[in-house]
Amino acid sequence: MSKYLITGVMGFVGRYFVEYLNEKEPQSKIYGIDIASKCDMDIKYRSLNLIDAKQVDKIVRTLKPDYIVHLAAMSSVAQSWKEPATCFMNNMSAFLNLAEAVRNNGLNTRILSVGSSEEYGMYDKPMTEDLNLHPKSPYSVARLSQEYMSKLYVDNFNMDIVMTRSFNHIGPRQNTKFVIPSFIEQLVNISLGKNENKMMVGNIDVVRDFTDVRDVVDAYYRIIKNAPNRSVYNVCSGHGVKLRDIINTTAKELNIKPNIIIDPSRVRTNEVSSVIGDNTKLKKELGWNPKYTLQQTISDIIKTYEK
Repeated sequence: MSKYLITGVMGFVGRYFVEYLNEKEPQSKIYGIDIASKCDMDIKYRSLNLIDAKQVDKIVRTLKPDYIVHLAAMSSVAQSWKEPATCFMNNMSAFLNLAEAVRNNGLNTRILSVGSSEEYGMYDKPMTEDLNLHPKSPYSVARLSQEYMSKLYVDNFNMDIVMTRSFNHIGPRQNTKFVIPSFIEQLVNISLGKNENKMMVGNIDVVRDFTDVRDVVDAYYRIIKNAPNRSVYNVCSGHGVKLRDIINTTAKELNIKPNIIIDPSRVRTNEVSSVIGDNTKLKKELGWNPKYTLQQTISDIIKTYEK
């Protein structure tokens, strides 16, 4: 019977990971941490800011988890440009407090440190794990620092940490502050006559690699359970798609022709034009394969807004 501590458990991926564990390991014990005041899932929960090192240490010391799935993060690239110091300090402090709690209490806990494809910077080819990393935003620098610190703790303190560089993930129930649910919600509301036929967008000619969140949590589970210590895996579909094409696919399914309007406030500073990952390592070493096509994911998201 394994004990899991999931940070950011109330977030998009955290909720899906809990659902995955309940199906995969129904006898496991799940503990969650988040800054949300309440939790509506049937798990042991504590509202906590991970910057509070003393409280983090107390929780880890008390629970003695077998696994920590570290999902909590300030994850907005756009917001990181507005508050670079806050982004860096929050992301690094949260990880370091967890790592120190495990180290100082002499635990054998395995930590999944979730990173980002933003660490790579710009490449004109699918990104493999052996490429040099060239972060282009405060957020990506924070994520790269977390990865480097993870490796340092493995090498110098004999800790057990596995890492990801996660590409964009989407799916039902994702917050509309993210680009794809924002697009689909707007398009569904246009199709239902709730909104006038005006769709506000930023740069829709960028190329991104999208993976269904249900495939993402399957990848995370395989990594934390079976990956060699210190290993890093891309979590991605391996295919790039323009945001414009996702709009067109959704509009076609809804049988509408949206009037697309560029909103300058939605255009990111120094935005990387193309991000496509290579998932060969994850597939070959851990037997992972995505189950959801992009079309299926879009259809599932549409259904959540049509209700």
